[in-house]
Amino acid sequence: MSVMQATSLAFQTSCEWCKTVRAAVTKPVISLYRGILLGRQLHANYRVAEQLAGRGDYRGMTVSEVANLINQQTI
Repeated sequence: MSVMQATSLAFQTSCEWCKTVRAAVTKPVISLYRGILLGRQLHANYRVAEQLAGRGDYRGMTVSEVANLINQQTI
């Protein structure tokens, strides 16, 4: 085996290892990130619902009811 062949084999092996590690790390991080985004959106929707409850089109509705309507439209 020449030096060039050995170097190429080592590079291919290390690249496959990097791809495997990246895939193993990426999935949990993406799930965590999506969870954070969802939590922030739900919190923002609740804050808006606090302002809208009992007013205008939402007269007679509780904050939770308004928040559920907003959640259905945004999530």
